[in-house]
Amino acid sequence: MAEFAASAEWETLPEEVRREAVRAWLNFVACATGGASTLIMDSALRGVLAMAPQGMVPVFGRPERVGLADAALLNSMSTSAHTFDDTHLSTITHPTGPVAAALAAAAHALKAKGQPVSGPALLTALMVGMELECRVSCAIAAGKANQGWYMTGLSGGIGAAAAVGRLLHLRHEQLVYALGLAAAQACGTRSVHGSMAITYVPGVAARDGLVAAYMAQADFTCGAGTIDGRNGLLQVLTGAHDAASILDDLGQRYEVLNNTYKPYPCGIVIHPAIDACLALVHEDGVLHQAIERIELRVHPDALNLCWRKLPETALDAQVSLFHWVAAALVHGAAGIAEGEQPCVSSPAIRALQEQAEATPDPMLRDNQAAVTLHLRDGRRVERFTENAIGSVTNPMTDAQLVGKFRGLARRSLTADRVERLLELCLAAPSLKDVAEVVEAGTH
Repeated sequence: MAEFAASAEWETLPEEVRREAVRAWLNFVACATGGASTLIMDSALRGVLAMAPQGMVPVFGRPERVGLADAALLNSMSTSAHTFDDTHLSTITHPTGPVAAALAAAAHALKAKGQPVSGPALLTALMVGMELECRVSCAIAAGKANQGWYMTGLSGGIGAAAAVGRLLHLRHEQLVYALGLAAAQACGTRSVHGSMAITYVPGVAARDGLVAAYMAQADFTCGAGTIDGRNGLLQVLTGAHDAASILDDLGQRYEVLNNTYKPYPCGIVIHPAIDACLALVHEDGVLHQAIERIELRVHPDALNLCWRKLPETALDAQVSLFHWVAAALVHGAAGIAEGEQPCVSSPAIRALQEQAEATPDPMLRDNQAAVTLHLRDGRRVERFTENAIGSVTNPMTDAQLVGKFRGLARRSLTADRVERLLELCLAAPSLKDVAEVVEAGTH
């Protein structure tokens, strides 16, 4: 893993990987900037500044400056504040946030030391970190680890450590230390879903990965078996040592190409059902007042991860299949407004939630769902999502990502600043100093 992290070069990465590097960075900056104005980030900043009020590193979408490690923590938290961050669907990992947040903080700190980080250097590190994070996630998933583990917290720090280690030009043995130190700090359970702490686990991964790289730079050692050795990460989580999912074709086949970007601000396992509901409203003309009963047939993960039927808060609703089905049917939309408290508390939304029943169907792919509406006049209307928008087989287009960027960034920045930030993100492969992006994304 250390050899791969050190040897990758921008010019030799496959063209599709270079393209996804820009898209992943664009989506990260959008989500981090858009999430900055949430109550989650207000509370997080108060907590961090109560401990360490001095700092020089910016936080996207905010006026405050914090310390280096805290910037990695906070920017990663902001990325997932709206649950709009990207997803490696086969493992339910959110790979960009921890890696990109750690890189953004490190790049700004290095600029202050007279060592600016170029766009290609950052994008290469981003792809290296995300690739290793996704592969570690695959190894954990292949070992049948309990789904209650929060995968991003288990693998995100490892990706962040590899990425920041590249920027710090760590020697081979130092990269081994960094990967090991990050693996030793892997943590997080999905019990935090439905609370502000849904953002904290990936934030901790970003911070821990960055700290691991800086400790390794100081020759703080760690054993080489912390991932696949005795009592290492894989054995503790799965009972096995099998690292084949990490190593097979490493540097030739890119697992990061199976990463996806969300069109809706909620758990990605809900998206196929949302697509079906929006089609029922806009193409079939169904009015929510006409609905007597809703039948949902979904991939098992939709209920395993988003089972909350009658959510009380906006944070609960982020991970509620039933809320987003109802919201899409009532409003004909599934944006940030449909996840906010007024929508969650709406009597019309609650009525449809109570009328909905969901059945897990293991024969469905993770990008499929069926929604059947039984109407008060006796009719039955059904929509089947074959290929959800934002899945690997039906990805968001570049134009859709740009639209998402503008919609999110305008929640924290003025329109002119949003356009400047967008311009810089799209120009990342030619930038001489990516600290420009970090500065442009702040107040």
